[in-house]
Amino acid sequence: MAKSARADIQGLRALAVGLVLVYHLLPNRLTGGFVGVDVFFVISGFLIIGSLADEIARTGRLALPAFYGRRIRRLLPAASVVLLATVAVVLLLTSMARWPAIMQEIVASALNVQNWQLAIFSADYAHATAAASPVQHFWSLSVEEQFYLLIPIVMTLSAFLGRRKGVSSGAVLGAVLVFTVASFVYSVLATTAPPGAAYFMTTTRLWELGIGGLAAIAVRRVRFGSGVRLLLGWAGLAAVAYSAIAFTTAMAFPGWIAVVPTLGTVAMLLAGTGERSSVVELPTLLGIQPLRYIGDISYSLYLWHWPVIVFMLEYGGQEKLTRVQVLVAGTLSLVLAVLSKHFVEDPFRRRRTATAPSIQVVTPPVVRRPFRLRLRATYLLGAAMVLATLVTATVPWRVAAAERDRLIAASAAALVDPPRETSPPDPGTIKPIMVGAPLLPDPAIADTDVASAWKDGCATYDLTKYPATSDHCVYGDRSASRTMVLVGDSHMTMFSSAIVKYAEKAGGWRVKLLVHDGCAYGDLPPAKSGYPLPVCGEKAYELLPELLKMKPDLVVTSGFTQGSEVVDGERRWYDRSRVLSGYRALLEPLSEAGIRVAAIRDVPLMATNTPRCLLRTPDAPTACGSPRRAALGEQDPLVEVVSALPNSTVADLTPWLCDQTTCPAVIGNLVVYRDNHLTDTFVRMLTYPLAAQLNLT
Repeated sequence: MAKSARADIQGLRALAVGLVLVYHLLPNRLTGGFVGVDVFFVISGFLIIGSLADEIARTGRLALPAFYGRRIRRLLPAASVVLLATVAVVLLLTSMARWPAIMQEIVASALNVQNWQLAIFSADYAHATAAASPVQHFWSLSVEEQFYLLIPIVMTLSAFLGRRKGVSSGAVLGAVLVFTVASFVYSVLATTAPPGAAYFMTTTRLWELGIGGLAAIAVRRVRFGSGVRLLLGWAGLAAVAYSAIAFTTAMAFPGWIAVVPTLGTVAMLLAGTGERSSVVELPTLLGIQPLRYIGDISYSLYLWHWPVIVFMLEYGGQEKLTRVQVLVAGTLSLVLAVLSKHFVEDPFRRRRTATAPSIQVVTPPVVRRPFRLRLRATYLLGAAMVLATLVTATVPWRVAAAERDRLIAASAAALVDPPRETSPPDPGTIKPIMVGAPLLPDPAIADTDVASAWKDGCATYDLTKYPATSDHCVYGDRSASRTMVLVGDSHMTMFSSAIVKYAEKAGGWRVKLLVHDGCAYGDLPPAKSGYPLPVCGEKAYELLPELLKMKPDLVVTSGFTQGSEVVDGERRWYDRSRVLSGYRALLEPLSEAGIRVAAIRDVPLMATNTPRCLLRTPDAPTACGSPRRAALGEQDPLVEVVSALPNSTVADLTPWLCDQTTCPAVIGNLVVYRDNHLTDTFVRMLTYPLAAQLNLT
């Protein structure tokens, strides 16, 4: 590290990575620890924009090739090692079924577009429920790399144009201010729309880097007294600490609320801009050696901690770490970070900076001197690292994708139409597994076994595009005299497959889907998981008058009611009264208008991911089931509300899913679950029992 590096900034980096690490290890203990990433963004903007502005002011030029070369040496070696190590562990530890998705994200991470990969798929709830990727955390690095690519160009052009008008420094400040304000406004607007793609987008994050840059430019012009710096430091720490403790994933982020940790970080950075005059100043505390060292290894620690956690969960077949595993994961992450810092990061960073071509900002860009060999070698080495990662990840990706296609075709060929039995089996007579017979769908492709509504783009309604009365997402008998509307979240979409199949075969029903992934039909409180989304209540209230105007013959709803936990072996909702009132607010008006309302009881919530469990224990599928009390627990709140409405109907498919003690993962050689949803194969087997319980005949 350069001697001129501020010790307090290294301590601030330690704080940032500590928040992220604790949040990922103990998410329920520090619900807002994700703001550590925001702290990193502000620090990066402060350092990068500040140094580039100084270079322009000092020399009138920016050595862009040298800047990019430094970024390559600083960031690429450790990132490449982590990505290559991740490929190796994925091949050794995970099933081939997961290779395509993970390798795709590794490729996106190597190309520094992982944030856009996640932003695109975050709009698809089916992907959002998949097992966590071991490189998901690379999204923030992708944001920073895109920033590093763009900001020197923006500053160069603004300085060039400003110099022609005699306002070079003002032009640079103006350019940074414009993109910061524009990004902030876009961030506020984008975070109001579900289902959270804005969290990962570069355009919603640039303002956090920009505000750090504005602070860096400001401190060149404004000096703060010791008293002000003292106040800024501790106030900034309080703001970040409050955010880490009080924020949750249920909040719309990074909209206006991200101002709290962002400005808190700016305040701490400004607090360290003067001479130390007191031991009670925050920069003095942040500059102590242990924190400085954690700051030194913070980049490697951030890179390693997430794959360590994900692979530990994968190996143990768990949804969360035990206390012992938390200690092991934290220790292993630290060890890997130390090794990576000293044997990967430092050897590359200590190479003497090459003298690179400079780009004048007073005249059109001109290359003044040829590239030095050392700089050229840096670029070649960087390209080789990226290429090695791409090739290493792409080969297993293509092999696994071909096998996945084969399994999908084989499973589709083996499926038959659902039986017409509508009476539930006697307790304890769940169909046994036939030894030696294949499981359908194959567990390796169970996550692709979804209702056609997802494939048709009908899982998230948008009344601004398609009015409720339009023929968009209408199934069954389009000319039927009776209309049925399906409302609710992805669990209603899941059941739509059986309802649509019945309507197509039996006729008599026009089925309209007005479902919204992540949003059960109610004004429900956000849970710790982040669902329902903050806008779900608003969306439901927008839909209510449309339903009242349509006045369909039947409204069917189902939903994954968030906010449950297992207490004394039984699943319970910790804010049940609020949940009940939230459902009543949207369903009672329908019933009062004479519309028949029906609810389908939600499916059991399994303790483990069924396909992953079956792939780990192919010879013991019964081990993947869950105890009935823990999976079902007390009555579904949605069913409780609907059953109290006049002229209502309740469908309960539990007898087809559980016996008296257990909810199996496999029934009659059919894989029942793909995550917290049923496989479409199993849903279609429930077509006639569900139709009978909903009184569709």
